[in-house]
Amino acid sequence: MQCSSREIRAKHEDVDSIQPRLFWDHALESKGIDNMFRKSLLSCSVAALASVASADVVNINGSSLSSIENTGASFWGSLQYDYDDGDDGVLTVTLTNTTSSSVGGYLTGFVFDITSTDNDFEAELGEASNDNFKDTGSESANPFGNFDAGAAIQSNWNGGGNPALGLAAGQTGIFEFEIEASDASSLTASSFLGEFGNWFAVRFRGLNNGGSDKVLGNTIVVVPLPATALAGVSMLGICLGVRTARRRRT
Repeated sequence: MQCSSREIRAKHEDVDSIQPRLFWDHALESKGIDNMFRKSLLSCSVAALASVASADVVNINGSSLSSIENTGASFWGSLQYDYDDGDDGVLTVTLTNTTSSSVGGYLTGFVFDITSTDNDFEAELGEASNDNFKDTGSESANPFGNFDAGAAIQSNWNGGGNPALGLAAGQTGIFEFEIEASDASSLTASSFLGEFGNWFAVRFRGLNNGGSDKVLGNTIVVVPLPATALAGVSMLGICLGVRTARRRRT
């Protein structure tokens, strides 16, 4: 059964029974984060205490309630925004493929909208724990419409490339985007979910039955974080490596 974009939006309004869970717990417990990475994260956290000011986290999830094909494909994730200085900030997207092994398949892309007063804002993928994901730039994600930014296998949200290069069931990916906007200091994690707070689309391909799916994310909770609680989380991107240079989006 397929759902229209309008029906999916309506379903979002009814989702209020899911208990919030901080992405810190979920990401570190998932199968995609091994013990070595956790130890590295702990070491990096100490250095972060001196440099991190504040940020907030939005937890999101997607399931059959917001699915186009109703396959059972699902995800859990979070968006964390850190303001640096001037016009610069960093958005860290953490996604876990929570699809059942009986459904199978891979999370192969995601896109999101940005609510900013700067029409010339930039959002570019800098680093990713899965380097098969490439920056999409502005992307058409049918049937949901156009999105401002994202990442996907071969930079193609709709398809392209071997889906097995994506995140398998139980795996977690961490993606760091460089943000440049004149209002960077006033942006929050919610600013990257569009005007209505749900414009975050995730693509699944290579399911066990040969099918695929497209799922919108539901906002679960916004979690303001002080510097001490945030330090370890914010260092995830730094532990991934040096950020790539920014490109002006045309």
